[in-house]
Amino acid sequence: MMRKKVWILLLIIAATQLAPTKVFAAERTINLVVGYKTVNFAGVAKKALAVNNQIPAPTLHFKEGDHVTINVYNHLNEATAIHWHGILIPWQMDGVEGISQKAIPPGCVFHYQFTLHQAGTYWYHAHAGLQEQQGLYGAFLIDPPEQPRYKYNKDYVVVLSDWSNTNPDQILANLKKEGDFYSPKFPLQPSLAKFICDYRKASVDERKSLLDDYKMMQQMRMSIYDFSDVAYDAFLLNGHSASHPWTAPVKVGDIVRLRFIGAGGSTIFHVKIPGAMMQMVHAQGNDVKPYPIKDFTIAPGETYDVLVKIQNNNPYIIYAESIDTLGAAYGALVTAPHQCVNYQRVAPFPEPLPVTREMMSMMMGKMNMPGMSMDMDMPTESTILGDTISPPDSSYKTSAGTKYQKLTAAVKTNDPKKPVAGVIKMELFGYMDRFIWFINGVPEYNAHPIIIEPGKRYRFVFTNTSMMHHPMHIHGHWFILRKGNGAFDPLLHTIDVPPGATITADVDADASGQWFFHCHLLYHMMTGMSRVFQYSTLIDITKGEAKLQNITKQTAYFNRPIVRVDEIKPIDVSLVNHPMAHPVGLYLASFIDVGADPFNNVQRITYKGLYGYDYNKLELFINDAEIKKGKVENADMDIFYWHLISQFWTIKGGVNYFYRPAQTPYWQPGIGIEGLMPYFIDTNVRAYYHRGSAKLDVELSRDTQITNNFFVRAGIRSILASKTVTQDEVGSGLNQMRYIIRPYYRLLPGLSAFVEFEHEQDYSALKNIRRNQGESTSEDTVIFGLSLLL
Repeated sequence: MMRKKVWILLLIIAATQLAPTKVFAAERTINLVVGYKTVNFAGVAKKALAVNNQIPAPTLHFKEGDHVTINVYNHLNEATAIHWHGILIPWQMDGVEGISQKAIPPGCVFHYQFTLHQAGTYWYHAHAGLQEQQGLYGAFLIDPPEQPRYKYNKDYVVVLSDWSNTNPDQILANLKKEGDFYSPKFPLQPSLAKFICDYRKASVDERKSLLDDYKMMQQMRMSIYDFSDVAYDAFLLNGHSASHPWTAPVKVGDIVRLRFIGAGGSTIFHVKIPGAMMQMVHAQGNDVKPYPIKDFTIAPGETYDVLVKIQNNNPYIIYAESIDTLGAAYGALVTAPHQCVNYQRVAPFPEPLPVTREMMSMMMGKMNMPGMSMDMDMPTESTILGDTISPPDSSYKTSAGTKYQKLTAAVKTNDPKKPVAGVIKMELFGYMDRFIWFINGVPEYNAHPIIIEPGKRYRFVFTNTSMMHHPMHIHGHWFILRKGNGAFDPLLHTIDVPPGATITADVDADASGQWFFHCHLLYHMMTGMSRVFQYSTLIDITKGEAKLQNITKQTAYFNRPIVRVDEIKPIDVSLVNHPMAHPVGLYLASFIDVGADPFNNVQRITYKGLYGYDYNKLELFINDAEIKKGKVENADMDIFYWHLISQFWTIKGGVNYFYRPAQTPYWQPGIGIEGLMPYFIDTNVRAYYHRGSAKLDVELSRDTQITNNFFVRAGIRSILASKTVTQDEVGSGLNQMRYIIRPYYRLLPGLSAFVEFEHEQDYSALKNIRRNQGESTSEDTVIFGLSLLL
């Protein structure tokens, strides 16, 4: 009888350990109402999105094993969806519009239902359009069955985010017009004045590095200070701007757990608590072996938990600076009510080095070649085209010097001996000026789902050949970051891949359905840097060739349940056949120069309009249309099909309507090529044909940045023809040369003021034609005007 009782007790203990949920799990129901809220984060009242009228959204606090029902009521006038970032749940509950569900229509409700088989610090946010940027984000905390090994007696969430008074859809439209649309607002820019200032202060070695930086910039045609795409109006800490910082009470002797959540749309924050040493204890939902840090960076999508010991009665300021140095978010742990906090005493972080320096450092570390010259050719195009799963490879590379260098899991996370079924290379790149972002040379809207098999391990090899960080987030799975710690390699749901770095991570296919994978810089995600992973079993199920599975069980590793639940509600076959989170967009851009020469009674306008999708557009181009003393002197318009062939070059062709200086207006066919050569030489070459004469119009110009917003443009234009056509005022050979010098100042994003001096000289047959008509064969003008990007 005693032996029987012992066996029953052992079976109960075993069942408790292996059960997918806790024996005493709670049933939790949460109601979330998504609606509009008026805020004033940056000096102007603006409409934001809130959950239960809160920004950030309410902190959701559960225990591992809880059965959760979250009812999301949509009170917006647009559809929405909520994603549970880092939570391993059935795929239909993941909350991604176009991938796991159809969005929640206005006035409707969606019931998210799942069981929590993990613990840690996570968060939730909108996954429909750019709603996350408008305030729809909050913390999601899950307590473990047992207390962690580290001790603390205070616990606060710190949500870091960014805010713009411009609607995010308009921000995206602006970036599509010009990738550096917001650059006038950034403090760090590669101007001649900055180079001279830095060069004067630099050591001999640093001077060589500066020269290398600027040389590489000229060759790559990209700014060496491309830290951010968007110049935000405010940076928030728990929904508080720097003008009204967040505070929380503590007392001397407290050990405070701060749960940092990177909820920025595009901002990577650099965080410190002056005068205090922090201890990193938890990263992205998982405990790590504690280590001390003075500061750390947190990218969108990441979470980090640190401990701070309160040792004196002074306030402990939390300082989170955007890496582009544009601004910072502030908060404080105060040891007394109404304690005075001098936020101004916090010194900013040292100015970051040029991106090229970080890029070269990562590449040299990756290649393990000390002393390697920085004089390297960097790719200006993707070197991988298309997604493939390569044969297994047991080797791996992870660049030395990433922020994950000290990160080691507190407990075993995986079996490093498990075989790798395939290698998935992920080259991260983008056309920064066109604002198209790729994985393996293909934007999301042109890519097919990547098919994976359940139960297998896949090795992801990230290579970042762009000049920006890319925090890559996988839904429904863990990355096992391969950094040499084997079974103790950390689990991450988001990996911040620095410029020039190679990072390797394994993914065990412990789920089912289909899942989104993307850069968590929202505007990169929206414009192509994302993919869908689709389980082969889901395809078979929709074809009627496989049965539904409903498997949820724990593994030998903490926080790593297998959740293979194919169907909670009827599968929407349209989502499986055509999963797409962000279809290709239609964008419009108008570049307008308007000006006048008051000395010669001359008015001039140049207009360029681009209308269409990323690679194919309609171009309308009016170049230097001129009215002189009330008479139209020059006017013609290209109506061209415009096609992007590479990052810097486009080809075009169509018809040109030529009005003046011809005696009779006419139509003529035309072709052209335009782009940007190394050293930022802007090129526009067009060829036309009319009445047996082929005409070539060549324009070259370069803008030199003197200070942050003051530039000088030098340009030359040459017009040649193969045959004289008197009535068209076209002569054989060289017709005309134009030379310009244009100083201009960027007043605002999309608005510049300029003064342009132009010397125009006629030659050969055209010179004779104009002389015979009694017209001048040379002209000097000084145009005062404005440039607009609309």
